[in-house]
Amino acid sequence: MGEHIPWAVETSRDGERWRFFGKGWTLPGEPLLLHAVPRYMRFKRADENGSEWCEPLEREGDEPMTMLRPDEGVREDLWPSPEHVGLPMLLPGGENGRLLSFEHAEDGSDWRYTLEFRGSRGDR
Repeated sequence: MGEHIPWAVETSRDGERWRFFGKGWTLPGEPLLLHAVPRYMRFKRADENGSEWCEPLEREGDEPMTMLRPDEGVREDLWPSPEHVGLPMLLPGGENGRLLSFEHAEDGSDWRYTLEFRGSRGDR
């Protein structure tokens, strides 16, 4: 499967007070989807000692999902499309899954998505 990279994410409504959103894992070069991110977010690689938080990334749309491209330091607020199926997604509180499907109303009034969650016990 390849070596996953952990990313710590914090969010803020005002850009001053930060709260931990969760830790997401990506394969090298892979973007990370996030659900319900407030106005500001920042991230850092979580496996490197002394890693610094990036500059705050501000929301630019009103879509419910955010795609983070950590290697580029780019945030994009969006409605997922078929090209996003299979990407990792981080939910508030730290749950991680992979996007299996996503649908939304044309007017953005509602949406439905399906995630796959997996786990393993490393010592078994």
